[in-house]
Amino acid sequence: MPNETRLVMPALGGLYGRLAPVTETLVRLCAGLSLAAHGYPKLFGATEANAAFFEQAGFHPPLFWTILTGLTEFGGGLCLALGLLTRLAAIPVLVFLVVAIGFHAANGFYWNELGFEYPLFWALVVLHFMARGGGPYSLDRVIGREV
Repeated sequence: MPNETRLVMPALGGLYGRLAPVTETLVRLCAGLSLAAHGYPKLFGATEANAAFFEQAGFHPPLFWTILTGLTEFGGGLCLALGLLTRLAAIPVLVFLVVAIGFHAANGFYWNELGFEYPLFWALVVLHFMARGGGPYSLDRVIGREV
């Protein structure tokens, strides 16, 4: 392509080409498993403690929001990790992350100050997979269908 950026070290082009689908898969796995890990205790462990958090944060009824958030994180995260219904699963996860961005915005940007940095980063990652799908190493590719 004439508008393509030329590599300073063209010999590395093959390596970059071989790594790209692998690194994209690793990012998808990391994002999905991280989301699932956050959803698991809402559904199967500290449900009451999470409901108390949602109540304190102003989400009513708190148990409904705990379960909905847990299902979104756990189920959506597993689908994302597996690359199964990737684009469809990304939609509620993205909505959840946009709400989290709004919730944390009052604390500023930096995550170590409870700001919106972390959910913003993961929202951009999930947006990528909503736009591009699960990639070459996904169950979507194995079944030959994507939403």
